Amino acid sequence: MDTVREKLTRCFTLALPDLDPALIPKARAENVAAWDSVTQVTLLSLIGEEFGIEPDFTEFAGATSFEALAILVSGIVARA
Repeated sequence: MDTVREKLTRCFTLALPDLDPALIPKARAENVAAWDSVTQVTLLSLIGEEFGIEPDFTEFAGATSFEALAILVSGIVARA
């Protein structure tokens, strides 16, 4: 079974195809030039599809790093 981080990595790969996969775990909106508001919405949509959840955009608004998203999604998955 895929872990949250593996599934989240797939989402990042689709949303940010030019980002080196080795850099995904350290990715932050501040250090990835292509990560803008459109990318954030795309990521949230992909996360929703990948995890079978309905992302609350206000809950996810401050999650602007791979790590923050991993923590948030892990919590949601654990509650489900």
